[in-house]
Amino acid sequence: MDQSIEQAAGSPSAADGGSFFGIPYGWPLIVAIIALILVMWMAREPLRRVVWQMFFITGRVFGRWGLWLTEHGRNARNTCNEKIAAFRADELQDRMLVLEDRMGRRAEKLAKETGPVIARLDKSTHQLATAATELTDINLEDAAERAFRAALPSMESGRGLNKLEKNFAQSTARAMNERLVPVRPALQIIKAEAPRVRELADKLNKTQNEFNQSVDEVNKTFTEFEMIMRSEDRSKIAARASIVIPWLIAVLITAIALSGVFLNFFLIERPMSEIVGEGARIGGIGLPTFAAIIVIFLEFVAGVVLMDAAGFTRLIPAFHTMSDRSRKIMFGVAFAFLALFSVLEMTLSIVREQIIEQDQQTRDLANSALLGPAPAPAATPEAAPDATAPTGEAAVAAEEGLALSTVAQLILAGIIPWLLAAAALPLETIVRNSVFMLSIVGSFLMLMAAFICKTLAVAFKNVGLFALTVYDAIIFAPLWVERRVKGTVRNRGSGGGNASSEPDDTLVLDRKSANQPQKEPKRDRDREKSREPELQKA
Repeated sequence: MDQSIEQAAGSPSAADGGSFFGIPYGWPLIVAIIALILVMWMAREPLRRVVWQMFFITGRVFGRWGLWLTEHGRNARNTCNEKIAAFRADELQDRMLVLEDRMGRRAEKLAKETGPVIARLDKSTHQLATAATELTDINLEDAAERAFRAALPSMESGRGLNKLEKNFAQSTARAMNERLVPVRPALQIIKAEAPRVRELADKLNKTQNEFNQSVDEVNKTFTEFEMIMRSEDRSKIAARASIVIPWLIAVLITAIALSGVFLNFFLIERPMSEIVGEGARIGGIGLPTFAAIIVIFLEFVAGVVLMDAAGFTRLIPAFHTMSDRSRKIMFGVAFAFLALFSVLEMTLSIVREQIIEQDQQTRDLANSALLGPAPAPAATPEAAPDATAPTGEAAVAAEEGLALSTVAQLILAGIIPWLLAAAALPLETIVRNSVFMLSIVGSFLMLMAAFICKTLAVAFKNVGLFALTVYDAIIFAPLWVERRVKGTVRNRGSGGGNASSEPDDTLVLDRKSANQPQKEPKRDRDREKSREPELQKA
């Protein structure tokens, strides 16, 4: 019984030797394999053509795509480098114009600043020269000799040596004092004018240094501009322009500045309901929310106009053609709008605090009405003041806390519009450099896609070669027999001469025989056919 169960549940190989796709093992399977090899040998040309179309044509398509993407990626990169170099040249040109304007204004002020300084220097120099002339005209030897001669009569009338010496000394001192009296004003002039001359000389040196610094900056900018205009290596110029780092810094600063937008939105959203109401909805958004967003956008626009009118940015092209008077008017208008927005937000912050207080009072009344009065033990009259005292202190503390929060909201409401306006400063860098960043990223993506297409092309070609090699290895025996038979027949036909054997076609897809004459290109054949009627007429 157990043996019959094992025979019934055993594998097919145990019963009849097994099968391979319905073909029993043994000589039937061998015959089927030989027949399959013969069929593959007879159909080798169509199958090779199918493999060639499947793998090699697909690989060629991917290869052409890779070449196309490589060419366009490099062209896009070169175009981006040209744009970056042109942008850098425009920046340097604008900088040179600004420096030229600054130097022109400085040159206009230079005459007014140096004119009085030079006049004072001339005056001080004249006074110093006069004082020096007076000092050089003094002859102390002549003064002493005159004093001695003037003292001779008194010396003759004198009776003693001491009295003689005293009279001589007094006469000499009197004479020297008389000569030094007109010199003292000159010495005072020298003492007063020397520090002034030193101060004026320092001013002139400072003015000269500032002017030389401006000239050096202009020369440096012009040298870089000339190098950009004459250089042929645009990639080097684009690498020196540093587009990515300023863009990242500008994005970081803008993100920090715009983070105040969310804070500003939550500060003004709730009190805006007291101004515009809460019933209407626009595009599924409540009217207070929509009004708060509009206020923030208006503040940002006013900030952009303010920074562009002040000359810090160049986002609005119309400001470049305006006169200075018009730009000052626009600056004043934008500044006034920002100030009004600050006052509006400060008012809304006060309204917000009042709404919060009213909501708190309403919540307290609702809680007291729902819960009811809590039972309280009877208290003596002496204990009543003690129970109410902490309540008054808590109310005072709560009022102080509300006052501090109101002050904080007022400060934020006054500062945030100006911070939002400052976000327009790095916005110009983001807008201008984003175009170059997109071009750079696009060129690199095209080059990466070209690399992938070329890799796929090589992979398809190698897979096709591998498939043909495996196919030829399978039909190796029929090919060898065919080659031997053809070689024997050819040797018999040629009388055993040295005949060239047929070339090996195991791995050759499209090989022309040596005996086959080479045909002319189709274009040349068509051209010859078109000329035949003309030749016949001639």
